[in-house]
Order: sequence, then C-alpha cells, then structure tokens
Amino acid sequence: MSIAPGDLGRLGRQLGKGGQAVVTELPELKLPDVAGELVYKKYREPHGELGSLRKIVATRNDLDLPLRKRLDAVTVWPVRVVEENGQALGIVMPKIPSAYFDEITLRGTGKKKHVLREVQNLFIPPDRAAELGRPTPDEEQRMRICRDFAGVLALMHDTLEVVFGDINAMNELFRLDDTPMVMFLDCDGVRAKGAKAAVKQLNAPDWVPPEDELLSRASDLYKLGLFVLRCLTPGAGTSVNTDPGAIGGVLDSQGVAMLRRALGADLGSRPLAREWEVYLRRMLGEPIAPPRVGDVSLDRTIVLKGQSVLVEWEAFEATEIRISAGPGSTEVVKTQGARSRGSTAIAPREAAVVEVSAINALGTDHRSAGPVDVIEPPVLTPLPVPIPDLPPLQVDVPAPAGIGVLPPLPVIGIPPPRVDVRLPDPKVFEWPSIPDTGVAQFPIDLGSFFADAPRYEFDEESGR
Repeated sequence: MSIAPGDLGRLGRQLGKGGQAVVTELPELKLPDVAGELVYKKYREPHGELGSLRKIVATRNDLDLPLRKRLDAVTVWPVRVVEENGQALGIVMPKIPSAYFDEITLRGTGKKKHVLREVQNLFIPPDRAAELGRPTPDEEQRMRICRDFAGVLALMHDTLEVVFGDINAMNELFRLDDTPMVMFLDCDGVRAKGAKAAVKQLNAPDWVPPEDELLSRASDLYKLGLFVLRCLTPGAGTSVNTDPGAIGGVLDSQGVAMLRRALGADLGSRPLAREWEVYLRRMLGEPIAPPRVGDVSLDRTIVLKGQSVLVEWEAFEATEIRISAGPGSTEVVKTQGARSRGSTAIAPREAAVVEVSAINALGTDHRSAGPVDVIEPPVLTPLPVPIPDLPPLQVDVPAPAGIGVLPPLPVIGIPPPRVDVRLPDPKVFEWPSIPDTGVAQFPIDLGSFFADAPRYEFDEESGR
C-alpha cells in the first residue's frame, strides 16, 4: 500500500502543477499490479490524513482483477502512498493516456502544445471549439460521453461505496476514439460513505448544489445532472446553465423528467447514477448488462450430410448471436434489445454439439444443445447383369393333317348377368282372349279389348 521516496527511482519531467501538488514522471518505477507508466503526485505540504489515503489505495488494490482493470480504465486512482516517517508525502498514480490530450496551436507564437482534453471543452459552442483545435463531438458521441460519465459514478457509488465529491469542468477528461470515453482525475480526494474526506472537498464555482451540506452522494448526483445538461446543449452560457428546460428535444419525456429531478432541491428524488447509465444506454440502443442465453432447442438431432438443423434460441441483452455446429459451420445474427428470440438454420459438416453464444460489449454467455449426428446419404449404384448371347429360338409346329391353315382361336364370351325375373304362375294367370274378328279392324278399341280381362294381384310376401 505504501512506498518510500527512495524506491521511486529517478524522477522524470514535470507534467503539471497546481496549488496543492506537483506531478512528475517516474520512468524507472514498475509495479506488478499496474499496467503502463506511472507518475508521482507530490503534495506541497505533507498530507494530514495518512490513514484515509491508505484506505483509498486499498479500495483499488483489494478489488478482483476485472473490477480493478475497469477502475484503472476510467480513473487515475492512487496505487501507492509515498510515505516517510509516518507522513504522506504524495501518491503514485497511473499516467494519463495520450488519447485524453489535444495538440493545440498557441496564438501569437504558433507553437504546438499538448493539453488535457477537459470536459469544459464540451460546453462551448462547437465552432469555437474547432477554432481552438478541440474536437466537436456529434449528438450521439455526447450521449455516449454522458453514459460513461454516469457509469464511472455508478461504479464509485455502488461498487466502491465512495463519494467523488469535486465534480467540475476540469476534473474529468473525455475521448472520442474508444470506450470508455471518460476519465476522472484527483481520486485521492474521494470519501467513503460516512467517513471524513482525505482532502477537504469544496464545490467549484458554477457546480454548487442548492443544499449547503457536506459533499455527498446527493451532491454527486446533482452535478451529474448538470453535466448531462451542459454536455448535451453546448453553446454560449452553457457552462453556467442550471435550467433543465434548456434541454429542449434532446431527451425524451423520461429524460427530461429525470433531469428535473436531478437538478431539484429534493435530495431523495435525484436519479441514481445507475439510472442515468441505464437510460442513456437504452437511448443509444445498447445493452445494460452482460448477455445471457435463454432457451435453446433443435428441431432434430440426426440429419443427412448437407441438410440443416433448425436452432430455436432466446437471448437477453445481446447485440450478436453466434451459432456454431462444429468446424466450418457458423452463423451470426445481429440483434438488440432486452430480449430477443429467433430461429437459425445451420448445416453441420460432421457430428457436433451446437453452441449458441450471446455477445455484447459487456461480455459473452454460452449454451449447448445436441449433439447432432450427421449421416452420409445412401448411394445407389446400378449392378451390371450380363445377358447371354443365345441364338434365335426356332419352333416347327406341324399343321394337322388335312388342314391347310390353322383354325381361328376360340372366342371366349362373357356370360350375360343373371336377371331373376319372376313371371306369374300360368296356372293362375290367364291371358285375355283375343276376339276373332276374322279381319282386324283398325284402329283397335283397347278399352273394350281389355274390359273382360281378369285382374292380377301381386303378393309381395310370396313374390307372386
């Protein structure tokens, strides 16, 4: 946690100085838990709170490796206390990356100078920033800067449980070429919840909250609201603006309501840093948590080679879904949103387990399904059958004696269908007599012809 002044090695060039400290390069010092170059921030007077500084260093050094790397990426956090005779002479910190510097041309001399890219340059009119050699981020980039600003405070408040305190226009830097886009300075002044600050915390001009109290999480949240307002509305007078109504149509109704709460006098209603981070990520269409793969199923587990298996998948907070079915068989689906579902066909080249991966900027999650067996399709091969070469068949059939030609083939007839017709019993039925007129007279009177004929009654029971 501590290091002696004699262990710092040769001091390099001076990088900056202020009213309380001077910052110098440490070209010879290497620490196993810190990547990159280091600097020495030497206090002009010995620090009066050695124990507080040790706790600040321990806060970082006690983190697991992923969290420590994240903290190092967004802050210049103290990594050692420079201690001698029980007094804190200064601290060792990582060197600020070059991406957070601008090269500007000094007026009058024309000389080039590297200067820190402080967030105050986000508040001035864009055309003025361009004249000064400063970047002019567009609206989406400004939204992303606000996202990362809120993310740093969320890390401090929720994970480290510290109050940053002195948020102002010069204590934070920004970049546009990578993520994260924000870096916080002067972290030796942070204060654990309920503890005394290592360095007396004061409000910078134009960053004073309405309450007159010790700097706290509530004051951090007020200043976060000021930063969102000023970053998203650059222009004349923005650096001193405190009116949430000036946000106009840059934010939707939810964002405007959050900004009004952040800049209000009610400390308990101010949105948390995590709320701002989630809101801004949603506005940018980004995930708010590491991805997670939900249900995964296959429509079959046996296919012929060349056929596809249909993979049904579910994912949460993913920006990309990657489905793999062995070497050479991978499908990628772009997606976004809190929850997404889909079906993807993939053709495995050989028997394999199907792997579904959900990916976003915060991590990766996997789930397996299968395995899927791949069968070679059957091949139909004709078998050659040799046909013997035989001489033509000759049959001599002698004709019957006395017949010069063969008789015609018999014709086989098809018997007609049997029709069972019941006729009246001749013993009972008597046909009518035909009068013998000698000569038939035409026309015949059929009424008188059948007048004397007996009537026939058909009996259905006997069929007669």
